[in-house]
Amino acid sequence: MKDYIKFLKQAESLNKKYASIYFNAELEALAMPFWSWEEIEKGLELRLEWEVDESLIPFYGDWHDLFCINGITGEIVALNDEREVLCSWTSVKNFLSCMSEKEIIYDDCLEGGVHHFGDSKGHEVKH
Repeated sequence: MKDYIKFLKQAESLNKKYASIYFNAELEALAMPFWSWEEIEKGLELRLEWEVDESLIPFYGDWHDLFCINGITGEIVALNDEREVLCSWTSVKNFLSCMSEKEIIYDDCLEGGVHHFGDSKGHEVKH
């Protein structure tokens, strides 16, 4: 974890710049805020209760859906409520390169489209 503390301590600042992320080659809204360092530290104690592997450090999500960094390998994974890996990034650098400032407006009337962690909703990208 020592190697990733700098990223984790700055994770909350991502809220100020980014509104979405390329997730499995599709642009997904970042509907929740990235956690503060204090929230990340508290989250370490909740991993067992929420069935999150001890090697993973959550830093974004609502505990049903999470972004976590692997404290050993540095890989970042997106997990759903069943703790299946929906998407992964090989490194912090790779993860950050997929971040976007584009805002996504969800519209339930649109057919198909991108979903956030399994929620089926249509979307438009705001330019």
